[in-house]
Amino acid sequence: MALFVSALIIGVFLGTIYGLMAFGMVASYRISRVVNLGQAGVAALGATVYYWMTAQWGAPVIVSLIAAIAVAALVGGFMGWCNLLMADWPKGFVMIFTLCVTLLLFAYVDHILPPTTIAPVSPFGTGGFNFALTFVAAHQIGTFAVTLRVVSAATALIRYTRFGLFVRAIYDDPAGAATLGIPLSIYVIGVWAMAGGMGGLAGILISNRTLLDTVLLLFVSVYALAGAVLGGLESFALAFGGGVLLGTTEGILGGGVLGQMPPGTEALGTVVIMAIAVFYAGTKRRHLAHLQT
Repeated sequence: MALFVSALIIGVFLGTIYGLMAFGMVASYRISRVVNLGQAGVAALGATVYYWMTAQWGAPVIVSLIAAIAVAALVGGFMGWCNLLMADWPKGFVMIFTLCVTLLLFAYVDHILPPTTIAPVSPFGTGGFNFALTFVAAHQIGTFAVTLRVVSAATALIRYTRFGLFVRAIYDDPAGAATLGIPLSIYVIGVWAMAGGMGGLAGILISNRTLLDTVLLLFVSVYALAGAVLGGLESFALAFGGGVLLGTTEGILGGGVLGQMPPGTEALGTVVIMAIAVFYAGTKRRHLAHLQT
């Protein structure tokens, strides 16, 4: 039981970050019907800006955090603006464009980071306590609280505000929303910027525990995409829940709860869940069939 609790703590920590990034993917999809693969690059850039400001420039943590999220939101808004310019393109092509953004940002991040792997300082300090068989860091507790608060605030924004009403109207009928005078450009760019900010925050939070590595952040975004697909790229709650499910599965399988397993079993388990999600999306939700490719 102690081993299970320890693995669960680690898995939930990872899962909330997957869920946060998945939330951003759902938001950008709902406003423009484009699968946003740029979240990985935005996460890497946000974490890099945060690291550079804290470790190299000596800026206060809170200032570095706000600046990194702002940069990530700016890149997200830029991708939203590009989506407006490519509104008549096939959505699969636009999805590949967002992937190209990730690859370009990865190249830039790898170019400016030190040759050795580094971990940015935690916004929540270095404290913690022992529980079961693991050390519960203040960073894990802070991450859990922040991700839940951000997702709750974003959900309330979408459901109960005028901004959210217009976003839902654009998703249901873009032409009708434009006829009613809703400024599509502002809302599309705004939602993509919000998604970018979430991606940047996720990159900052995860890189403290897994190191600032573009390959690892790519896997984080893939797991987040799987979580978003579990919700059909339409449900915010299911996307966040899907991310938590994947993280929990990874933590339990990798923590040895089910006994000693070959290396990579936790990754295999999450890949199986992703495969099921993509198969479901391609067969039951035909508008997502291109994800199977």
